[in-house]
Amino acid sequence: MRLVFYLVFIAGIGNAVLRPEVGNPLTLYRFLAPLGLLLVMAIRPVMVLKSIAAFVGFLVYNFALASAYSDNYAECIPSMVHYFYLFILLVMMMGMKSRYADFEAQFVRFITAFFVFLLLNLFIEWFIGPFYPNRYVDENDEPSVRAFFWNQNDLAVVICVITWIALAFDRFRGSVRVLIVLTTIAILYYNDSKAALLSLLFVTLPTFYIARTSLRTRVTGSVRFLLFETMLLLAAFVLYQLSTVKFEFANDTYTLEDLFIRPITGILALEATGEMWGSLNNRTDAAIFVITEYIRSYGFGLGAGGSWLVLSLPQYQLGGAMSPHNALLQFTVDFGYPVLLGYSYLMYWALRKLFTPMITESQRLKVIAVLSFPLLGVSQSGAIVTNYFFFGVVYFIWLLDRPVPFFRRQVTAPPKARQREETPEQIAAPKGYGTPITP
Repeated sequence: MRLVFYLVFIAGIGNAVLRPEVGNPLTLYRFLAPLGLLLVMAIRPVMVLKSIAAFVGFLVYNFALASAYSDNYAECIPSMVHYFYLFILLVMMMGMKSRYADFEAQFVRFITAFFVFLLLNLFIEWFIGPFYPNRYVDENDEPSVRAFFWNQNDLAVVICVITWIALAFDRFRGSVRVLIVLTTIAILYYNDSKAALLSLLFVTLPTFYIARTSLRTRVTGSVRFLLFETMLLLAAFVLYQLSTVKFEFANDTYTLEDLFIRPITGILALEATGEMWGSLNNRTDAAIFVITEYIRSYGFGLGAGGSWLVLSLPQYQLGGAMSPHNALLQFTVDFGYPVLLGYSYLMYWALRKLFTPMITESQRLKVIAVLSFPLLGVSQSGAIVTNYFFFGVVYFIWLLDRPVPFFRRQVTAPPKARQREETPEQIAAPKGYGTPITP
C-alpha cells in the first residue's frame, strides 16, 4: 500500500503537468486516485464506508446551501468533484496511518526528499526558461519560477508549508533549518509572492520563536493574555509607523499602507475600489463582493463554489482573475458557520498553546499552521482545492497525535520493527513526533 499511496500522491503533486494537454481534466491523479480508494476499501472496508457516508452528508449539506442561495449549480457541481478527489487523498492518508505505525516519520522523510527534488527543478528552470517543465505558458513577462505547479502562488503555498515542518520538527535544527527558511524567502521574493512572504516573515517565524521561548518559561494565564495584548499593540504601532515606508519587491514597490491598511479598511467598510486592474485592487474587491453575498445568506454560506459564482455575476465584475484570492474567506463563504466557528476555535486554541511550556513538536506544527494560514491563504486563489500537496500536509498535521477517524483498532508496528531487540534505554526513550521538545 505504501507504493500505491506515494504514487498517487506524487501524481497529485504534479497534477498541473501530468495531463495530455493544458485544460484536459483527465490528469494522472484523477485516473489513479479512485484505484487508491479501492485499495484502501479492500484493506479497511468499514472505515472507508463510514468515510463515504460522511462525504455524502457533506455533499447534501452543500447542495442544500447552494439551492437556498441560487438555482445555479454551474460552480457547485465542479467544486464537489474537486472536493471528492481531496476526500480520496484524506481516506488514503487515514488508511496509511491505520496500517503503518511509522507513517508520520516516513511522510516527513518523503517531504524532505521532495523538497530537494523541487529545488533542483527550480534551479534548472531558472537557467533553461520560465516554461520548464510546465505545459501552461505564462504570458507574464515578469521573472519567476514555478516548476511543475500551475503558477507561482501554488508553489508559494507548497514551500511555506514545508517550512512549517522544518520549523516545528527539531530533526531540521541548526543550519539545515536556517537554509530552508532562507531558500524559501529567496524564492518567494523572486516570484513576488507578497502574501506568502509576509505570512512567513510576520506570522510563521515570530510564532516559532515565541513557542521556543515559551518552552523555557512558565507563564500564568493572565501573563499570557498580557503578552498577547502587548504583541497586538506593538504590531499595530509598528504598522502605523512604517505605513508609508516603501518596500521593494521583485516586480513592484509597495508600502505597508498599500498591503495592509487600505485593503483592511476597504473590506471593513465594504467599499470596493472600483479599479479594474491591479493585484491588490482585485483581491480587495473580490473579498468585498463575496462578503456582501455571504452576509445576505445570514452566515449559512453559499455552498461549494458559491464564492466563484458570486464573482461571475454581472454586478460583481473584476478586471483580473475571477476568484476570491483568499482561501480561508473562500471556505467560510462557501461552507458558512462550520468554518467560521471552527476556525475561530482553532485560533483560540493556537494562541493558548503558543505560550504553553513543554509544547510538543506536533502541537508546535499545528500552532504555526493555524496562525499562518489566514495570511498565507491570501496568496492562493480558488485553485487551492487542486493543490494536493498542500492538503496532504494539512491532513498530515490534522492526523498527528490523534486516532484515525472511523478506525478503532490499535495500530501495531511492522513485523520487522517488532522483531528488533531494543536496549532498556531505547525502550524508555520518548518516541514519535508528539514527544516534548527539550530546550
